[in-house]
Parts: sequence; C-alpha cells; structure tokens
Amino acid sequence: MSFLGKHHTKKAKGEIGKAKKGNKYCLGYKHTEKFRRERSEALMGEKNPMWKGGQITDDHGYVHVKKSEHPRVDRKGYVKRARLVAEEMLGRYLYPDEIPHHKNGIKNDDRPENIEVMTRREHTSFHNAIRKERAIT
Repeated sequence: MSFLGKHHTKKAKGEIGKAKKGNKYCLGYKHTEKFRRERSEALMGEKNPMWKGGQITDDHGYVHVKKSEHPRVDRKGYVKRARLVAEEMLGRYLYPDEIPHHKNGIKNDDRPENIEVMTRREHTSFHNAIRKERAIT
C-alpha cells in the first residue's frame, strides 16, 4: 500500500486497507487468466474506442493497414498499404528484396499508377542518384 503516506494514522491505514480488499479493480488484485483474456477480446478491433478503421500512419508518413494474416505483418498486425497495392498489381506477395516505390514521392499516395516495384539495390541507387543531383545544384 504505497499510496498511504506518513500523514495517515494507523487506524486510517487499517480502514483504507479493509475497504481496498473488497474492490477487485484496485492495484494488487490478481485477475484470473480467463477474465484478462475476455477483457482483452472485448476491446479488440472495432470494439476498441481507439479504433481508427484499421489504418494508421507512421512517423514517416506511410499508411499501414491491419492485416494479421499477411506474411510480412509487423508485431502489431499491420502492413504498409503500398506493399498491399504492389502485391495486388503483381498477383503475388513481394519478395523480401522487393520494395514498393512511390513515383511522385508522396508516401501516402498508394494509387497503383504511383507504385513501382524495385529491388532494394535499385531503390537505393535511385535515391542516391537524386541526393547526388541535389548536392550538385
């Protein structure tokens, strides 16, 4: 009971302790595994008040879509939308060395005509050439 400070009397501490024992939502109460699982499932996906329609935007501006069954899913169950568009265009999953490149440079513009599939090597060379060009001018 770390919340009890020095200003509480022994009698007050005892009364507070008794009151807390009957409250199963207080700190220190051990919920059953079944209760924790049910509570977790009750707040998954669309039932969660923080649900944003299964799409999030990361710090770099890329849009991610909830696709738990995808082989390239991240630890939270999301895949970049550009990857999904590129895979739909090709009719297969992208290989590990393939990257969906945004032709116009807008990271959340995932229209099929704006996505080009490149190998990592091609993608790095492309961006290095642009950087080099900008440095010269």
